[in-house]
Amino acid sequence: MVGNSPTVNIRITGDPLPTSKLGDAVHCFPPDIGQGVNSALEDVCILNQALSQTNDIISNALPLFESLRSPDIKPLILLAQTAFPWQYNQDIPRKRLWTINFFIRLLLSRILPFIFSPPAFILIQNHQLSYGEIWAMAQRTTIYIYVFGLMLMSGSLAWFLYDIGWF
Repeated sequence: MVGNSPTVNIRITGDPLPTSKLGDAVHCFPPDIGQGVNSALEDVCILNQALSQTNDIISNALPLFESLRSPDIKPLILLAQTAFPWQYNQDIPRKRLWTINFFIRLLLSRILPFIFSPPAFILIQNHQLSYGEIWAMAQRTTIYIYVFGLMLMSGSLAWFLYDIGWF
C-alpha cells in the first residue's frame, strides 16, 4: 500500500487488447468551429451503441464502431479546414475571399433557400445534421454557385456581343 491507497498490479497475457481512438485523438480541431467536444461525445455515443449491439464484446464492437463512425470522419475534417479556416494562417487575400464566399452563400441561402444551403459554418451548428450531410449540402451549393456564375458570365458575354453587333 502507498499511503491509504492500495497498489494494483495488472498482468495481461495472450493477445493484445483491442484499442480505438476517440475524440481529439482521431479528429483534433481548433476551437473556433466548436466541434471538438461535440464530435468526441458523438464518438462515445456511437461506441456505446456498438458495444450494446455486440453484447459488450470489445473485439466485435470496435470494427462496428469504425464502420458506423467512419462515414462522418472525412467530412468532419474537411469541414474543419473549410468552414472557418482562420486557424490555418491564411494570408489576407485568402481571408477576404473566404469572407466574400461566406456572405455570398449566406445571401443566396436567404434569397433562394430551396436551392442554396447556408454556409457550412452555420450548418455545422445544427445538431440534427450529420457531418456527411453538412458536407454534401455545402458541396451541392458550391456546384450551384459555379453553375449560377457561369450562367451569369455567359449571359453578360452574350449581352455584350449583342450590343456591339455580333448578333
